[in-house]
Amino acid sequence: MHMDQLKLKLQQYYQQYQKLEKQPSGKAVEKEEDSVQELENDILTQFGLPVSKRFVQILHDFVNHSVVNEQLLDYVSKKLRMAARKYLLSPVMSDIELLTQARDQKRSPYDVLPELGYPAHEYAIFLVGELMYRRNMAPQDILDELKNVQKHKSWGDLSVLSKVHNYSSHELYAKLKKQQVRFVDDFIQQLRRQEVAKPQNKRLTPAEEGYKPNYKTISKIQVEDIVFDDNTTLFGRVRNGRSYSRITIGLEFSELNQLLMNGGELGVEISNAIKKRLANRTAEKPLVIDIKAEFGEALKLDNCYLEVYKPQHREGDKWLEDKDAFYFVDKILSKKEFEKRAKEEEVKVKIQECLELIGGSYVYYQRLRRLGITEEEAKLRAGLQDELLFKLSFYLSKLKE
Repeated sequence: MHMDQLKLKLQQYYQQYQKLEKQPSGKAVEKEEDSVQELENDILTQFGLPVSKRFVQILHDFVNHSVVNEQLLDYVSKKLRMAARKYLLSPVMSDIELLTQARDQKRSPYDVLPELGYPAHEYAIFLVGELMYRRNMAPQDILDELKNVQKHKSWGDLSVLSKVHNYSSHELYAKLKKQQVRFVDDFIQQLRRQEVAKPQNKRLTPAEEGYKPNYKTISKIQVEDIVFDDNTTLFGRVRNGRSYSRITIGLEFSELNQLLMNGGELGVEISNAIKKRLANRTAEKPLVIDIKAEFGEALKLDNCYLEVYKPQHREGDKWLEDKDAFYFVDKILSKKEFEKRAKEEEVKVKIQECLELIGGSYVYYQRLRRLGITEEEAKLRAGLQDELLFKLSFYLSKLKE
């Protein structure tokens, strides 16, 4: 591809990606997603690169910039050329060698499959990620299965069949079995097990979503409203210096019960009221409990500490915290647990300070020895006459080298 054509293609990709990001989900968006993926495929193929995760990431980093200009286009073009040179000049490996190396390094199936020339289809991911990585199936068996499915172009049939309830009586099942697709039953049963094991309305943890949250500990919360919909949400105020600021907290129902049990008699009263409301199946949703209106005062939670975090959303390849004062609960600590944790942290800091002092004593001992002072006298002056303390100081000083 001529450089000017490449830049035009990159510009087109940037504009379509930005347009896609601003649109709500729907069938029209699905078509645009396909168009964006086609452009990704086209651009990477022109460089001789497979459409694997690590190379697509170069394009995703590109569209994360706020403005596209000539310098950025030159930079991305150069980065793609360098990636292509490194990839194309790397030692030639057979498919079986590539799969074996992928297993040893636990590489993402999203990288491995395109480099082998296979789509990152859920069945292919199941073969590599589940059967080969987790169940230690031989790479040759995996490769044979990938070749067979590719030969019969069975990817679409597998997708359709995986959504059929009584799949084994469907005509596509008989067709795939005739084509000797070996793991169709295992694949569909695995999908069903995952669906059953998935807790209803349970939010994903930050680790499952792929970001590391910034935790903070809050206490002295005044809860004014509790709302039940698909999730549980508290609305209230939290002490911020001498004043209170508004806060919204999302949590699991079990965590709400734990909080209410820390809320004294009023907490127990609210808990009983909630159970009665939820027992009424005809109750409308969302179910709102206005604590002030129903019980005369807000629920004060003074005897516990909440470790919370703000949810984050992805923009390009970056995770950004939401700006609203909305938090999810990670842990609930009693006052005793919180004080114990705080004391443990304080002790750890003190121990670290002591270790640094002991390590520094050996440096002082060495300085005294260089001045010609005897070993015994130097140990005495440095406070290291005890043999065990001397050894500890020696090894601690080594850590700093």
